[in-house]
Amino acid sequence: MIQRQGAQTGCTIIEPEIILIPAGPVTLGVPDFPSNSKLPHPWHKKTVHVPAFGVGKCAVTVREYLVFGKCYAISEELLKDPRFQDPQAPAAYVSWIDAVRYTQWLARETGTAYRMLRDAEFEKAARGGLDGKRFPWGDESPDGRCDYNNPNGAPRPVGSFAPNGYGAFDMAGSIWSWCEETYEQVSPDRSKMCYEATLVRDTRLNPICRGGSFKSEDITVLNCAYRHEDPIDGRFNCIGFRVALDLPSS
Repeated sequence: MIQRQGAQTGCTIIEPEIILIPAGPVTLGVPDFPSNSKLPHPWHKKTVHVPAFGVGKCAVTVREYLVFGKCYAISEELLKDPRFQDPQAPAAYVSWIDAVRYTQWLARETGTAYRMLRDAEFEKAARGGLDGKRFPWGDESPDGRCDYNNPNGAPRPVGSFAPNGYGAFDMAGSIWSWCEETYEQVSPDRSKMCYEATLVRDTRLNPICRGGSFKSEDITVLNCAYRHEDPIDGRFNCIGFRVALDLPSS
């Protein structure tokens, strides 16, 4: 845990531990989307080049997020929910707007160019250097390897399971992570409407979230390739985020 005095507020800022992800290609969307899955967002194979970047070793924790809460309004639900009283639990009830504000605030206070994690960056970091595997650890069952399938329980503290090949923790399970882009920006799927009960919502401008959470029961969402989306202002007990960092050009 790295602490420093904030440049503008004078608060003691808790900075995330950053790991470096090397530049290079990553094949997104592999293995293929399960043919028997009823999930709404099938993925598609695509190879892209991702510049080197830094990413938080873990999701932003309750302890880190509450420092931000001394300066800006955060969700009362996070403060009251007994599942998130452990300061090392991943922060939840964080909207995409909240996450953007946090990264901007952290950048101002520290003078370091923190920002939101991008979609392809998440998948590259999640894969941990493994090509074509389902999960951050390989193709083996998630049992005992990540925090999932606990819809009536609480998240474990971040870093409770072994890291992946890059040293990143909880890239599957624990807490969904907001990404910078909207779903439409990165998905070739042209089906714009998602049907939920009798309601129809347009998903085009919803930001992406990745990784699944402690509540996820369907292991398909734990796949490195899976992306979901939710409203920009939604605060949910299973979505948080981790920060990213641009690296100087060599």
